[in-house]
Amino acid sequence: MTKSADGDKHANKGNDGDPADVFAALSDPTRQQLLAMLANEPQSASALARNVDVSRQAIAKHLSALEAVSLVRGTKLGRELQFHVDPTGLTSAADWIATTTQNWERRLDRLGELLDE
Repeated sequence: MTKSADGDKHANKGNDGDPADVFAALSDPTRQQLLAMLANEPQSASALARNVDVSRQAIAKHLSALEAVSLVRGTKLGRELQFHVDPTGLTSAADWIATTTQNWERRLDRLGELLDE
């Protein structure tokens, strides 16, 4: 994880798949709101800014943080960038959750076996 010039912590472009970076990006309620909006349809930063109570510059910062961890991707459409959800970042987080869940299930199963003895 790196710190950008604006002081926000987020992963470098080309995310190495570290789920901690994805969770950090998702910890911000505004970013969660942007992702929810983009799940419905691709939108420009200007369109997103009209529906969120933060400045256009703040939207750009949030989109940059989400893009850095592969949660959104911008595609040039005419003169604007259209942002849409990119499932790549969610996959790394989901894989981590699945692995962690399996590890804890094995541990709890073993604990149950020990308690039954």
